[in-house]
Amino acid sequence: MMTAAHRPSAGRGAPRRPPSRRNAGSRSVLRVLVTAAALALLLTAAWPARDLGTADFLLVDGAPVMVGARTTVAQVADTRHLAPTPGAKLDVAGDVIVPGDGTPGVLEVNSAVATLDLILHDGSVVTTRRGADRPEQLTRKTESIPHEMRAEGSGPVVALVRKGSDGEREHFLGETSRRTAAEFVSREPVDSLLRRSSGLAAGQKAVALTFDDGPSSYTALIMAVLADRRIPATFFWVGKVAAGQRDMVGRAREAGHEVENHTWSHADLTTLDAESIGSEISRTAQTLGGTRFVRPPYGKYNSTVVEQAGMLGQRLAMWDVDTLDWKIRDASSIVSRVQAAVRPGAVILMHDGGGDRSRTVAALPTLIDWLLNEGYALTTLQRLTD
Repeated sequence: MMTAAHRPSAGRGAPRRPPSRRNAGSRSVLRVLVTAAALALLLTAAWPARDLGTADFLLVDGAPVMVGARTTVAQVADTRHLAPTPGAKLDVAGDVIVPGDGTPGVLEVNSAVATLDLILHDGSVVTTRRGADRPEQLTRKTESIPHEMRAEGSGPVVALVRKGSDGEREHFLGETSRRTAAEFVSREPVDSLLRRSSGLAAGQKAVALTFDDGPSSYTALIMAVLADRRIPATFFWVGKVAAGQRDMVGRAREAGHEVENHTWSHADLTTLDAESIGSEISRTAQTLGGTRFVRPPYGKYNSTVVEQAGMLGQRLAMWDVDTLDWKIRDASSIVSRVQAAVRPGAVILMHDGGGDRSRTVAALPTLIDWLLNEGYALTTLQRLTD
Protein backbone atom coordinates (compact mmCIF):
# COMPACT_ATOMS: atom_id res chain seq x y z
CA MET A 1 0.00 0.00 0.00
CA MET A 2 1.38 3.28 -1.04
CA THR A 3 1.29 6.34 1.27
CA ALA A 4 0.65 9.93 0.25
CA ALA A 5 4.36 10.65 0.25
CA HIS A 6 4.87 8.16 -2.45
CA ARG A 7 2.07 9.36 -4.83
CA PRO A 8 3.13 10.78 -8.19
CA SER A 9 3.34 14.67 -8.30
CA ALA A 10 0.95 16.74 -10.52
CA GLY A 11 3.90 18.92 -11.59
CA ARG A 12 6.30 18.76 -14.53
CA GLY A 13 6.91 15.07 -14.24
CA ALA A 14 3.23 14.12 -14.22
CA PRO A 15 1.82 12.47 -17.32
CA ARG A 16 -0.61 14.64 -19.55
CA ARG A 17 -4.19 13.78 -20.22
CA PRO A 18 -5.10 13.29 -23.83
CA PRO A 19 -7.24 16.22 -25.23
CA SER A 20 -10.93 15.77 -25.43
CA ARG A 21 -12.68 15.51 -28.79
CA ARG A 22 -14.84 18.58 -28.01
CA ASN A 23 -11.93 21.04 -27.66
CA ALA A 24 -10.21 19.81 -30.78
CA GLY A 25 -13.32 20.47 -32.87
CA SER A 26 -13.75 24.06 -31.65
CA ARG A 27 -10.23 24.97 -32.64
CA SER A 28 -10.75 23.60 -36.14
CA VAL A 29 -13.88 25.72 -36.69
CA LEU A 30 -12.04 28.87 -35.56
CA ARG A 31 -9.26 28.27 -38.04
CA VAL A 32 -11.79 27.96 -40.89
CA LEU A 33 -13.52 31.24 -39.95
CA VAL A 34 -10.25 33.16 -39.80
CA THR A 35 -9.25 31.82 -43.19
CA ALA A 36 -12.62 32.78 -44.71
CA ALA A 37 -12.39 36.30 -43.33
CA ALA A 38 -8.94 36.76 -44.75
CA LEU A 39 -10.14 35.50 -48.12
CA ALA A 40 -13.06 37.96 -48.03
CA LEU A 41 -10.69 40.86 -47.39
CA LEU A 42 -8.53 39.79 -50.28
CA LEU A 43 -11.55 39.60 -52.59
CA THR A 44 -12.74 43.05 -51.47
CA ALA A 45 -9.38 44.57 -52.28
CA ALA A 46 -9.15 42.76 -55.61
CA TRP A 47 -12.63 43.78 -56.98
CA PRO A 48 -14.29 47.26 -57.18
CA ALA A 49 -16.94 48.01 -54.61
CA ARG A 50 -19.61 48.73 -57.25
CA ASP A 51 -19.32 45.22 -58.53
CA LEU A 52 -20.19 44.03 -55.10
CA GLY A 53 -23.26 46.36 -54.94
CA THR A 54 -21.70 48.88 -52.54
CA ALA A 55 -21.87 52.75 -52.68
CA ASP A 56 -20.05 55.04 -55.20
CA PHE A 57 -17.91 57.90 -53.93
CA LEU A 58 -17.94 61.24 -55.77
CA LEU A 59 -16.27 64.62 -55.34
CA VAL A 60 -18.92 67.35 -55.64
CA ASP A 61 -17.56 70.90 -55.66
CA GLY A 62 -14.60 69.69 -53.62
CA ALA A 63 -16.61 67.72 -51.04
CA PRO A 64 -16.69 63.88 -50.92
CA VAL A 65 -20.17 62.44 -51.38
CA MET A 66 -21.38 58.83 -51.24
CA VAL A 67 -24.18 57.89 -53.61
CA GLY A 68 -25.89 54.74 -54.80
CA ALA A 69 -24.98 52.92 -57.96
CA ARG A 70 -26.22 54.40 -61.28
CA THR A 71 -26.88 57.82 -59.77
CA THR A 72 -27.41 60.58 -62.39
CA VAL A 73 -26.22 64.17 -62.50
CA ALA A 74 -29.82 65.34 -62.04
CA GLN A 75 -30.15 63.35 -58.81
CA VAL A 76 -26.94 64.77 -57.38
CA ALA A 77 -27.94 68.29 -58.44
CA ASP A 78 -31.29 67.87 -56.71
CA THR A 79 -30.02 66.39 -53.45
CA ARG A 80 -27.03 68.72 -53.19
CA HIS A 81 -28.99 71.79 -54.39
CA LEU A 82 -26.57 72.52 -57.20
CA ALA A 83 -27.63 75.63 -59.12
CA PRO A 84 -24.93 76.97 -61.46
CA THR A 85 -25.07 80.78 -61.53
CA PRO A 86 -25.52 82.47 -64.91
CA GLY A 87 -23.09 85.17 -65.98
CA ALA A 88 -23.89 88.89 -65.96
CA LYS A 89 -24.22 91.62 -68.56
CA LEU A 90 -21.32 94.05 -68.25
CA ASP A 91 -20.98 97.64 -69.37
CA VAL A 92 -18.05 98.95 -71.39
CA ALA A 93 -16.02 99.50 -68.20
CA GLY A 94 -16.58 95.93 -67.00
CA ASP A 95 -19.14 96.80 -64.33
CA VAL A 96 -22.21 94.61 -63.86
CA ILE A 97 -25.36 96.26 -65.17
CA VAL A 98 -27.72 93.25 -65.46
CA PRO A 99 -26.98 90.27 -63.16
CA GLY A 100 -27.89 86.90 -64.67
CA ASP A 101 -28.04 88.21 -68.23
CA GLY A 102 -24.92 86.36 -69.37
CA THR A 103 -24.63 82.77 -70.56
CA PRO A 104 -26.20 80.04 -68.31
CA GLY A 105 -24.12 78.24 -65.70
CA VAL A 106 -23.29 74.55 -66.30
CA LEU A 107 -22.50 71.33 -64.46
CA GLU A 108 -19.27 69.62 -65.39
CA VAL A 109 -18.27 66.02 -64.78
CA ASN A 110 -14.56 65.39 -64.99
CA SER A 111 -14.05 68.86 -66.59
CA ALA A 112 -16.59 68.27 -69.39
CA VAL A 113 -20.07 69.79 -69.63
CA ALA A 114 -22.55 67.13 -68.55
CA THR A 115 -26.20 66.46 -69.29
CA LEU A 116 -28.61 65.84 -66.44
CA ASP A 117 -29.16 62.19 -67.41
CA LEU A 118 -25.47 61.31 -67.32
CA ILE A 119 -24.81 58.36 -64.96
CA LEU A 120 -22.04 58.98 -62.47
CA HIS A 121 -19.40 56.43 -61.60
CA ASP A 122 -17.17 55.94 -58.63
CA GLY A 123 -14.52 58.66 -58.49
CA SER A 124 -16.39 61.14 -60.71
CA VAL A 125 -15.68 64.84 -60.04
CA VAL A 126 -18.77 67.04 -60.28
CA THR A 127 -18.24 70.83 -60.51
CA THR A 128 -20.66 73.75 -60.86
CA ARG A 129 -19.42 76.40 -63.27
CA ARG A 130 -20.70 79.99 -63.36
CA GLY A 131 -21.85 81.17 -66.78
CA ALA A 132 -19.73 83.54 -68.80
CA ASP A 133 -20.31 87.30 -68.59
CA ARG A 134 -21.21 89.10 -71.78
CA PRO A 135 -20.44 92.72 -72.64
CA GLU A 136 -23.22 95.05 -73.69
CA GLN A 137 -23.58 95.79 -77.38
CA LEU A 138 -22.09 99.00 -78.73
CA THR A 139 -23.91 101.64 -80.73
CA ARG A 140 -22.17 104.00 -83.10
CA LYS A 141 -22.87 107.71 -83.05
CA THR A 142 -21.44 110.10 -85.61
CA GLU A 143 -21.00 113.72 -84.58
CA SER A 144 -20.18 116.64 -86.82
CA ILE A 145 -17.24 118.88 -85.89
CA PRO A 146 -18.12 122.39 -87.11
CA HIS A 147 -15.41 124.15 -89.04
CA GLU A 148 -14.31 127.58 -87.99
CA MET A 149 -13.82 130.81 -89.86
CA ARG A 150 -10.51 132.60 -90.28
CA ALA A 151 -10.04 136.03 -91.83
CA GLU A 152 -7.03 137.72 -93.37
CA GLY A 153 -6.48 141.40 -94.02
CA SER A 154 -8.67 144.34 -93.07
CA GLY A 155 -11.41 146.40 -94.61
CA PRO A 156 -15.19 146.47 -94.98
CA VAL A 157 -15.46 144.00 -97.87
CA VAL A 158 -15.41 140.32 -96.98
CA ALA A 159 -14.76 137.71 -99.69
CA LEU A 160 -14.51 133.94 -99.51
CA VAL A 161 -11.06 132.53 -100.30
CA ARG A 162 -11.55 128.93 -99.26
CA LYS A 163 -14.75 127.11 -98.44
CA GLY A 164 -14.57 125.25 -95.15
CA SER A 165 -15.84 121.77 -94.41
CA ASP A 166 -17.00 120.15 -91.19
CA GLY A 167 -15.10 117.29 -89.62
CA GLU A 168 -16.53 114.13 -88.17
CA ARG A 169 -16.14 112.41 -84.82
CA GLU A 170 -17.13 108.80 -84.08
CA HIS A 171 -18.49 107.74 -80.70
CA PHE A 172 -19.02 104.11 -79.65
CA LEU A 173 -21.43 103.90 -76.72
CA GLY A 174 -22.78 101.06 -74.60
CA GLU A 175 -26.36 100.35 -75.71
CA THR A 176 -27.60 100.14 -72.12
CA SER A 177 -25.18 102.20 -70.04
CA ARG A 178 -24.59 104.89 -72.73
CA ARG A 179 -21.02 105.07 -71.50
CA THR A 180 -18.35 105.87 -74.05
CA ALA A 181 -16.25 102.89 -75.09
CA ALA A 182 -14.19 104.68 -77.73
CA GLU A 183 -14.04 108.04 -79.45
CA PHE A 184 -11.94 109.28 -82.34
CA VAL A 185 -11.90 111.90 -85.08
CA SER A 186 -12.49 110.26 -88.44
CA ARG A 187 -12.21 113.48 -90.44
CA GLU A 188 -10.59 116.75 -89.41
CA PRO A 189 -12.50 119.99 -90.10
CA VAL A 190 -11.14 122.45 -92.65
CA ASP A 191 -11.58 126.10 -91.68
CA SER A 192 -13.04 128.55 -94.15
CA LEU A 193 -10.72 131.38 -95.11
CA LEU A 194 -11.97 134.92 -95.67
CA ARG A 195 -10.19 137.98 -96.92
CA ARG A 196 -11.15 141.45 -95.76
CA SER A 197 -10.13 144.37 -97.96
CA SER A 198 -10.89 148.00 -98.85
CA GLY A 199 -9.13 148.40 -102.19
CA LEU A 200 -8.47 152.08 -101.57
CA ALA A 201 -5.51 153.30 -103.57
CA ALA A 202 -2.58 154.81 -101.69
CA GLY A 203 -3.07 158.53 -101.07
CA GLN A 204 -6.72 158.42 -102.08
CA LYS A 205 -9.08 160.25 -99.73
CA ALA A 206 -12.51 158.88 -100.41
CA VAL A 207 -15.48 157.50 -98.51
CA ALA A 208 -18.69 155.72 -99.42
CA LEU A 209 -22.14 156.63 -98.14
CA THR A 210 -24.38 153.55 -97.75
CA PHE A 211 -28.05 153.29 -96.81
CA ASP A 212 -29.84 150.18 -95.48
CA ASP A 213 -33.38 148.80 -95.10
CA GLY A 214 -35.12 150.63 -97.96
CA PRO A 215 -36.70 151.47 -100.16
CA SER A 216 -39.19 153.66 -98.35
CA SER A 217 -40.81 157.07 -98.59
CA TYR A 218 -37.54 158.55 -97.25
CA THR A 219 -35.53 157.12 -100.13
CA ALA A 220 -36.71 159.72 -102.62
CA LEU A 221 -35.84 162.52 -100.17
CA ILE A 222 -32.34 161.11 -99.67
CA MET A 223 -31.87 160.69 -103.42
CA ALA A 224 -32.89 164.34 -103.88
CA VAL A 225 -30.16 165.54 -101.49
CA LEU A 226 -27.60 163.34 -103.25
CA ALA A 227 -28.69 164.60 -106.66
CA ASP A 228 -28.44 168.23 -105.52
CA ARG A 229 -24.79 167.69 -104.64
CA ARG A 230 -24.13 165.19 -107.42
CA ILE A 231 -23.07 162.50 -104.97
CA PRO A 232 -23.46 158.77 -105.72
CA ALA A 233 -24.30 156.37 -102.92
CA THR A 234 -24.93 152.66 -102.34
CA PHE A 235 -28.32 151.37 -101.23
CA PHE A 236 -28.74 147.96 -99.53
CA TRP A 237 -32.39 147.11 -99.96
CA VAL A 238 -34.60 144.40 -98.50
CA GLY A 239 -35.90 142.11 -101.24
CA LYS A 240 -39.52 141.76 -100.18
CA VAL A 241 -39.79 145.53 -99.77
CA ALA A 242 -38.16 146.33 -103.11
CA ALA A 243 -40.37 143.77 -104.86
CA GLY A 244 -43.27 146.21 -104.57
CA GLN A 245 -41.24 149.24 -105.73
CA ARG A 246 -39.48 148.08 -108.90
CA ASP A 247 -39.63 151.61 -110.33
CA MET A 248 -37.50 152.87 -107.39
CA VAL A 249 -34.80 150.34 -108.27
CA GLY A 250 -34.66 151.70 -111.80
CA ARG A 251 -34.63 155.32 -110.67
CA ALA A 252 -31.73 154.70 -108.27
CA ARG A 253 -29.58 153.07 -110.91
CA GLU A 254 -30.39 155.72 -113.49
CA ALA A 255 -29.17 158.33 -110.98
CA GLY A 256 -25.80 156.56 -110.73
CA HIS A 257 -26.36 154.83 -107.41
CA GLU A 258 -25.57 151.21 -106.63
CA VAL A 259 -28.41 148.97 -105.46
CA GLU A 260 -27.20 145.99 -103.46
CA ASN A 261 -28.52 143.06 -101.43
CA HIS A 262 -29.81 143.28 -97.85
CA THR A 263 -31.51 139.83 -97.96
CA TRP A 264 -35.13 139.04 -98.65
CA SER A 265 -36.65 139.37 -95.17
CA HIS A 266 -33.93 141.12 -93.12
CA ALA A 267 -33.40 137.91 -91.14
CA ASP A 268 -30.42 137.17 -88.91
CA LEU A 269 -28.63 134.89 -91.35
CA THR A 270 -26.61 133.20 -88.63
CA THR A 271 -29.81 131.57 -87.35
CA LEU A 272 -30.63 129.96 -90.72
CA ASP A 273 -29.40 126.83 -92.45
CA ALA A 274 -27.38 127.00 -95.66
CA GLU A 275 -30.36 126.48 -97.95
CA SER A 276 -32.36 129.28 -96.31
CA ILE A 277 -29.39 131.65 -96.43
CA GLY A 278 -28.96 130.97 -100.13
CA SER A 279 -32.66 131.65 -100.71
CA GLU A 280 -32.55 134.96 -98.80
CA ILE A 281 -29.68 136.16 -100.98
CA SER A 282 -30.69 134.75 -104.37
CA ARG A 283 -34.33 135.94 -104.25
CA THR A 284 -33.23 139.45 -103.46
CA ALA A 285 -30.56 139.48 -106.16
CA GLN A 286 -33.16 138.39 -108.72
CA THR A 287 -35.66 141.03 -107.57
CA LEU A 288 -33.07 143.81 -107.76
CA GLY A 289 -31.85 142.75 -111.20
CA GLY A 290 -28.50 141.40 -109.97
CA THR A 291 -26.23 142.38 -107.08
CA ARG A 292 -22.53 142.13 -106.23
CA PHE A 293 -22.59 142.78 -102.50
CA VAL A 294 -24.62 141.44 -99.58
CA ARG A 295 -24.86 143.35 -96.34
CA PRO A 296 -25.94 140.83 -93.67
CA PRO A 297 -28.66 142.26 -91.39
CA TYR A 298 -27.35 143.44 -88.02
CA GLY A 299 -23.84 142.90 -89.39
CA LYS A 300 -23.98 139.26 -88.29
CA TYR A 301 -22.38 136.53 -90.35
CA ASN A 302 -20.56 133.23 -89.98
CA SER A 303 -18.69 130.91 -92.30
CA THR A 304 -21.90 129.48 -93.74
CA VAL A 305 -23.17 132.96 -94.62
CA VAL A 306 -19.91 133.88 -96.34
CA GLU A 307 -19.81 130.56 -98.17
CA GLN A 308 -23.38 130.83 -99.44
CA ALA A 309 -22.80 134.40 -100.57
CA GLY A 310 -19.56 133.40 -102.29
CA MET A 311 -21.26 130.53 -104.09
CA LEU A 312 -23.75 133.08 -105.47
CA GLY A 313 -20.97 135.42 -106.61
CA GLN A 314 -21.51 137.91 -103.79
CA ARG A 315 -19.13 139.58 -101.39
CA LEU A 316 -20.14 140.72 -97.90
CA ALA A 317 -20.15 144.48 -97.33
CA MET A 318 -19.64 145.75 -93.80
CA TRP A 319 -18.92 149.32 -92.61
CA ASP A 320 -16.35 151.40 -90.76
CA VAL A 321 -18.53 154.20 -89.35
CA ASP A 322 -21.95 153.51 -87.79
CA THR A 323 -23.97 156.72 -87.52
CA LEU A 324 -26.59 155.04 -85.28
CA ASP A 325 -29.14 157.15 -87.15
CA TRP A 326 -31.81 154.55 -86.32
CA LYS A 327 -31.75 155.54 -82.65
CA ILE A 328 -30.04 158.98 -82.36
CA ARG A 329 -32.73 161.65 -81.94
CA ASP A 330 -31.03 164.69 -83.47
CA ALA A 331 -29.31 165.31 -86.80
CA SER A 332 -26.28 167.04 -85.31
CA SER A 333 -25.31 163.95 -83.32
CA ILE A 334 -25.35 161.88 -86.51
CA VAL A 335 -22.93 164.33 -88.12
CA SER A 336 -20.73 164.38 -85.02
CA ARG A 337 -20.34 160.59 -85.05
CA VAL A 338 -19.07 160.68 -88.62
CA GLN A 339 -16.71 163.57 -87.92
CA ALA A 340 -15.18 161.67 -85.00
CA ALA A 341 -14.59 158.36 -86.81
CA VAL A 342 -14.19 158.99 -90.53
CA ARG A 343 -10.92 158.21 -92.30
CA PRO A 344 -9.87 157.65 -95.91
CA GLY A 345 -11.55 154.55 -97.33
CA ALA A 346 -14.31 154.51 -94.72
CA VAL A 347 -17.72 153.03 -95.45
CA ILE A 348 -20.39 155.04 -93.64
CA LEU A 349 -23.60 153.31 -92.54
CA MET A 350 -26.96 155.08 -92.55
CA HIS A 351 -30.58 154.04 -93.19
CA ASP A 352 -33.25 155.03 -95.71
CA GLY A 353 -35.91 152.57 -94.48
CA GLY A 354 -37.08 150.48 -91.52
CA GLY A 355 -38.59 153.36 -89.55
CA ASP A 356 -38.60 157.12 -89.16
CA ARG A 357 -35.57 158.36 -91.11
CA SER A 358 -36.35 162.07 -90.99
CA ARG A 359 -33.23 162.70 -88.86
CA THR A 360 -31.08 161.03 -91.51
CA VAL A 361 -32.59 163.22 -94.22
CA ALA A 362 -31.96 166.29 -92.05
CA ALA A 363 -28.36 165.37 -91.26
CA LEU A 364 -27.33 164.42 -94.79
CA PRO A 365 -26.74 167.89 -96.35
CA THR A 366 -24.55 169.02 -93.46
CA LEU A 367 -22.64 165.74 -93.44
CA ILE A 368 -21.93 165.83 -97.20
CA ASP A 369 -20.80 169.45 -97.08
CA TRP A 370 -18.45 168.76 -94.19
CA LEU A 371 -16.88 165.74 -95.95
CA LEU A 372 -16.36 167.71 -99.15
CA ASN A 373 -14.80 170.58 -97.22
CA GLU A 374 -12.43 168.10 -95.57
CA GLY A 375 -11.26 166.99 -99.00
CA TYR A 376 -13.09 163.69 -99.19
CA ALA A 377 -14.38 162.34 -102.44
CA LEU A 378 -17.71 160.55 -102.05
CA THR A 379 -18.22 157.46 -104.19
CA THR A 380 -19.97 154.11 -104.32
CA LEU A 381 -18.86 150.97 -102.55
CA GLN A 382 -17.96 149.25 -105.80
CA ARG A 383 -15.71 152.08 -106.92
CA LEU A 384 -14.18 152.41 -103.47
CA THR A 385 -13.19 148.76 -103.20
CA ASP A 386 -12.21 147.88 -106.78
